[in-house]
Amino acid sequence: MNDNPEKRLIVDQEKCRSLCTCGNDHPAPTAMVLTHQDAYSLLAKDCAKAYPHESVLLLDDENTHQAAGAKVAELLEKSAVAFERVTLPADPVATDELSEEIHATSAGHSLIIAVGAGTINDLGKYVADQRQIPYWSVPTAPSMNGYTSSIVAIKVKGVKRTLPSRPPQFIYVDPQVIQDSPLNLRQAGFCDVLAKSVSDFDWQTESLLFNGGYCHLPSAITHEPEAKYIDHPEGITQGDLHAVTGLFEGLLFSGVAMSLAGSSAPASGGEHLISHFFDMREAITGKKPNLHGLQVGAGIVLSAVCYRKLAAVEIKDLKNRSREIFEADAGKIPAIWGHLAGEVGKQFAGKRDRLLQFDSLLPANWTRLKALFGGIRQPEYFVDLFRRTGLEMTLASLGMAEGEFFLAATTARTIRDRITVLDLAANAGILEEAAKETIGMLS
Repeated sequence: MNDNPEKRLIVDQEKCRSLCTCGNDHPAPTAMVLTHQDAYSLLAKDCAKAYPHESVLLLDDENTHQAAGAKVAELLEKSAVAFERVTLPADPVATDELSEEIHATSAGHSLIIAVGAGTINDLGKYVADQRQIPYWSVPTAPSMNGYTSSIVAIKVKGVKRTLPSRPPQFIYVDPQVIQDSPLNLRQAGFCDVLAKSVSDFDWQTESLLFNGGYCHLPSAITHEPEAKYIDHPEGITQGDLHAVTGLFEGLLFSGVAMSLAGSSAPASGGEHLISHFFDMREAITGKKPNLHGLQVGAGIVLSAVCYRKLAAVEIKDLKNRSREIFEADAGKIPAIWGHLAGEVGKQFAGKRDRLLQFDSLLPANWTRLKALFGGIRQPEYFVDLFRRTGLEMTLASLGMAEGEFFLAATTARTIRDRITVLDLAANAGILEEAAKETIGMLS
């Protein structure tokens, strides 16, 4: 263990320039990470030095308070830091209403420190950005890739939205807390970090068809730590320090990749829409969703199945009916989404013009697209990896009814205005077949 720990950048700017293939400027990574067994003591000392006469907001929830929040609060108090602690109920949901409550509470504070993972991190980061004050993160689990990203996932009027937000200034990591995190959170993080294996192809496809904005840099960045967790996924189950900290590092790199791209595209595509679908449907069905990353895992399998089927489609088999397909799916929105239909409809309408170009763009680019599709790993590969972490990885174990998953697979593309593999599969007429095949694999 390093006796003189220092904060470090995940990726330096010189390396980013050397790996860039698009020639554009990328936002310089700014989040500094300190990993040490005494990370929380060092946080308290840093806080006392930086804010000797100012107040700090400490945010956690009942679970993360037990894991690390209580210790951080104790050390802040010992260091004579003036702070207000807000501990949310266990398993909160990041909504616009909750963020507004925290925003009101944050008045008069000069710094927000969030102790937790997905929801807590998003809420702390988002409110700090709105307040234009610094944000420090204390991760408690390798469960998602948002620690270092420049975005947050917030439900706005019931619709899951990805919103811009500045990354944390500092991230304080106690490796023992990460290693000891609950197994299901480690498994969720493993699924989430593997999303890049399909989402990167969604981004390449959208770039090829429309904007030419793809850059190899984010993919290269996330590939670097992959061997630490993907070569021995059983270590995730066993709580092996090398595997778990490698997974955590991979998630940090994934977040940086999104910041470098200026969007979530490198790590979030059609597979994430499946998770967002189940999150949003809670308001309709009353059924609590599973962990975000685990739901993403099912989405990864679906995306891989879609890509395999698309690779087998010939140009002559492409459907010249993009308007008919769009109008049919738009017509399903009211029945599926009820009081959320208006907001979902706006998202789907946001990509209408691009979808209507599929009749000409897909045949014109199909040879290049098929070559791209052929490079994607097979769905069975992902199922095997997930199960090697101890996941059963069936729809039943994920709490997904087959009918609801089929609905998600065939209509989740309407909830976000980004072009993904689900749009291509719908236009090519193979999405329903892919949904049924995925259900068979996960039964």
